[in-house]
Amino acid sequence: MNDVTHGLRECGLTLAYHTIVTLRDKLRCLMNPTTLGVRAVVTRGGRLLMVRHRSGVHPWSLPGGGVNRGEDFSAAALREVHEEGGCAAQIERLLGIYDQHDGGFDNYVAVFVCAATEDVRPPVGDLEIVDARFFLPQDIPATTDAGSLRRIAEFRRGLVGLSQPW
Repeated sequence: MNDVTHGLRECGLTLAYHTIVTLRDKLRCLMNPTTLGVRAVVTRGGRLLMVRHRSGVHPWSLPGGGVNRGEDFSAAALREVHEEGGCAAQIERLLGIYDQHDGGFDNYVAVFVCAATEDVRPPVGDLEIVDARFFLPQDIPATTDAGSLRRIAEFRRGLVGLSQPW
């Protein structure tokens, strides 16, 4: 694939992702005002797994996403780590349960501490995620979302069993 074709494809995917996220958030307010989600603090050799979304001011975050109907939180966390980071992991413990109430809906997020059992394989041509990498804690990208930064700080302080705002 030449550079022009690749650039056009990536631009189109970014535009589609931004449009889908905007529409999804508006529909959530109308149809499903309560959501359940997961995030994972995934470690390997003292490094933390971070994923970069296609758009946004703070595109880097901990891997995570929504919990499917009938899916338990831990299975959702491991699925999201595999989908977004391209690696398998094992859950070590629950860091905490967090809540976010804004934009017309309520979001509850379970955050797990996991150990990666293999290296990352970032997705290629994915609509949502464009990169996945392990970082040393001091090298976490400056464009990481605030909620993920708070969860990383709590993990590094050894906190557990938290229940507070995202």
